[in-house]
Amino acid sequence: MKQLESFIVDFFHAKKINSDCDIINSFAECLELGIIDFMTICDLVEIGSCCSDTDFIIVLMVLFALMREGSVCIDLDKDVFSRIFPENLQEKSVRVVENFLSGLKDGKYAKLIAKSCNDYLPLIIDQSGARQLLYFQKYYFYEKNLKGHFFKMLSTQHAQALTENDIEQMLTQIYSDNLVIRVGKKAFPISADKMQQQAIRLVLTSSFSIITGGPGTGKTSLMVNMLRCLVRAGINVSRIILAAPTGRAAQRMTQAVTTCISSILEPTHNDLALCKLKGSTLHKVLQYQGFSNDFYYRDSNKLPASVVVIDEISMVDLIMLEKVLQAIDISKTKLVFLGDKDQLPSVEAGAVFAEMISDKGNTGAFKNRLVVLKKVYRLGENLLKLAENVNQGLFPLKEHLQFKDAVLMKSDKWAFVKAGKVGKLEKDLICWIKYHYFNSDIDKSYCDLVLKAGEMEEKQLLETEQGKSVLRKIFQIVEKARILSFVRKGFFGCEWINILISRYIANNLDPFKESGKVFSGAIVIITRNDYSKELFNGDVGVILQDSNGVYKAFFPCLEGFIRFHVDLLPAWQLSFAMTVHKSQGSEFDDVMIVLPDDENHRLLTKEIVYTAITRAKKKVIIYGAEKIMQTALSRKIKRQSGLIF
Repeated sequence: MKQLESFIVDFFHAKKINSDCDIINSFAECLELGIIDFMTICDLVEIGSCCSDTDFIIVLMVLFALMREGSVCIDLDKDVFSRIFPENLQEKSVRVVENFLSGLKDGKYAKLIAKSCNDYLPLIIDQSGARQLLYFQKYYFYEKNLKGHFFKMLSTQHAQALTENDIEQMLTQIYSDNLVIRVGKKAFPISADKMQQQAIRLVLTSSFSIITGGPGTGKTSLMVNMLRCLVRAGINVSRIILAAPTGRAAQRMTQAVTTCISSILEPTHNDLALCKLKGSTLHKVLQYQGFSNDFYYRDSNKLPASVVVIDEISMVDLIMLEKVLQAIDISKTKLVFLGDKDQLPSVEAGAVFAEMISDKGNTGAFKNRLVVLKKVYRLGENLLKLAENVNQGLFPLKEHLQFKDAVLMKSDKWAFVKAGKVGKLEKDLICWIKYHYFNSDIDKSYCDLVLKAGEMEEKQLLETEQGKSVLRKIFQIVEKARILSFVRKGFFGCEWINILISRYIANNLDPFKESGKVFSGAIVIITRNDYSKELFNGDVGVILQDSNGVYKAFFPCLEGFIRFHVDLLPAWQLSFAMTVHKSQGSEFDDVMIVLPDDENHRLLTKEIVYTAITRAKKKVIIYGAEKIMQTALSRKIKRQSGLIF
C-alpha cells in the first residue's frame, strides 16, 4: 500500500492533477486497486478536464474497485455508496457522492459521462429507474441487451404438440424398472421425485426453463431423463447441444449421459442415441473467432439447434450470457439452465443467475419458468445441516478438534480445527498426506500404486488389465480427498500448500528427482483448454515416471486413460490443493477447507464457504480461525448491477 500511496502522489504530480492526495489515499486503502487502475483514472480525468475534482476521482476509484469484484456499475444511492467503506470514512463518502451528483447535474462531466446510449462517451449514467447507476458503456450495453433477450424469451411460447397424456406416458416409461436410471455401486433405481418430474414437464412444454438445486438434489440424472423425454418427443439427437462455461464442466456432462444411460437395464434405441452427445464449452459452441474477437454464431447467424442445455449456469458471466442469448432463436430452440443459485457467481463481471432467482426461489419474472429441487440424495444429515446453516449465515458452535482426530472422523461428520503458525500447518498437512496418500491400513495406498506404476512400461499401463487397474485405483484415491483454499498466495494459499505437500510426497515417491514440480505422483490440474488434446481447464491428472524414467501425465477419459509427455501439456498447476473457485462442479469424499488469515479479505463470503462445504460427500475439516469464519458468514456477495427481474 505504501508503494501505491507513493505512486499516487508522484503520478498525480507528473500529470498535474491537483486533487487532495491524502484524502484519495485514505479511500484507496479500503479499495483493492492496482497501479494500472490509477493510470486509467488519471487519463479519464485529464480527458474530462476534471484534474482537480477529488470527489470524481474517488467515485472512479470505487467503480474500478467494484468492477474488480464482479460488479458492473455503482449504485449512487448515498447509503449504498457509504456502506462500501468503514465507519471512519462513511460520512466523508456521503459528501463525496453528494458533490459528484451535484456536479453531474450541472454538466460538469459532460465530456466523460453520457446520459443516453446514443452519446459515445466512456461512461454512462442510467437514471431510468428509481436508482442512479454509473456504468462504463460496455457493461451498460451488454446488461441492457441481456434484459431485452430475457424479456423476449419470457414472452415467447413454443408451439406445443405434446398432450398431458403423452408426457405422463413418457414419465411412467423412464421410471419403469427396466428403463430407470440406476446409481451407486449397488445400482439403486432413482426415485420418481415429484419436483424432478415437474422439471421435465416444464422443459417439454416451455421454450425456456430454469432448474436449480443444491448438491445431491439429482440435477445430473434429471438432465439425462430430460434429454430422454425430449428425444422421445421427436427431437433429433443431432439437434441437441450440451454446453458449460468450462471444459471440465462440459466433459462432466458427457460423462453423465454415458454413465446414466449405461446404468439402464434395457435402454431403448432413443436412449442409446444420446451417447453420441458430447458437452462443449460455450466458446466452442458459439465458435469463437480470435481474428474478429467475436463469435460465428450471433444475432445475425443463429445457432442451429432444437435444444440447448447449459450446466453450471451460475459460473457464466454477464457478457458471455448475452452472447449466448443473442445466438439463440427462442422461437425454434428450447433453452435450459441448470445450476445452483447459492454457489459462487462467475469470476468475470455479473452474478446473473443469482439475480434471476430470489432467495425465496419462486418469485419474480421467472417464476413460471423455474423449478427448485430441494430433496437431497447425496449429502449426509450433518453435512446437509452445515450447508443449510452456512446459507443462512449461521455457524453452529462446536468443540475444536485436534487435526489428527478430525482426519479420523467417520462419514457424515465435520470439524473445526484451529489454525496456528505455519509450522503447525505443515505438521497438520503431513498428517493429511499420510492418511490419504500413505495409508498402510488399506490394501494398496497411493504411494504403493504410484511405485507399482513406475515399474511398468507405458504400453503395459494403458493396454493391460493389470495396468488399467493400477491407474483406476490411483484416480479413485485422487478423487477421494482435496484441500480447498480461498486464495492462491500466502501461507494459507493453495500455491504454498502444494509446495509443502509436493516436497513431502516427492521425497518419498521420487527421492532422486531434482527439485521442481514435476515428480512421480504429482497431482496436476489443467488451467487452459487444449481442444487438440481434448484437455480442458479443470481436468485433473497424475504425473508418473515409467520404467524408462520418462515423466508422463495420465488423465481419465471415457475410453479409459490418455497420456502426454509433461513437456507437451497445456498450462497446468499442482493440485493436491486448489482454490474453491476451481473446485466448482467437483465432488470429493473428504474436503479440508483452509481459511485465509486476513479477516478483511474480500473473498470472505458465505457463498465461498457454502461452495467449499458442498464439494464434500463424507467429511469436512474447516481449518482456520473462528473469527474469520464468522466474518465470512456475515457477508454475502453483493455485485452491483441494474438487473432487476
